[in-house]
Amino acid sequence: MAAAVKKPEISERFDLEDIRKIREYNAARYDGMTSAEIVADTKAGAAELHEIMRKRKLARQTIK
Repeated sequence: MAAAVKKPEISERFDLEDIRKIREYNAARYDGMTSAEIVADTKAGAAELHEIMRKRKLARQTIK
């Protein structure tokens, strides 16, 4: 992988500029990766997000 890429600062508004920053960040991260590596990285991130969402759902259910 190329040089380490700094994560973008995302605003509270989450506007088009933030989306552009994220796209540029991902493009830099994926530079030099194979398609399989990119897919694996995306799936790992999705799995992490899915786990966060699952925990939040369980937390909401226990509050009720």
